Amino acid sequence: MSLPRTKPITLIRIGLGLVFLANALTAFFAPSEFIELTEKSFLINILPVSASAFVVGIGINDTLVAILLFLNLGKRSVAMWATIWLVGVMIVRGTPLNILEESGFLFMAIALVSNNNQKE
Repeated sequence: MSLPRTKPITLIRIGLGLVFLANALTAFFAPSEFIELTEKSFLINILPVSASAFVVGIGINDTLVAILLFLNLGKRSVAMWATIWLVGVMIVRGTPLNILEESGFLFMAIALVSNNNQKE
């Protein structure tokens, strides 16, 4: 018996969905990690909401992105939003090592955006 063949782009989509799911769970169940990050960034000076409210927004955003990636809905639009969101994360985190850490996820999102086989 052989396993069904899975397209590499499907694995990338599921992997990126897992990244967003992990971040959503962190935002909801360990919000102090994101609150600390937000309070140390320039965001706290430009946000019209508190750091804790912003973390709820992160959780909601990341949950929706994960669900859409898992269900393969909104393909290119979701991948574009994930790319923009990850660039924002890289800017907020700001240190070279943190940027390097997020780069793998960014390239996964870019791969999904550039996949020519995707149609909305």
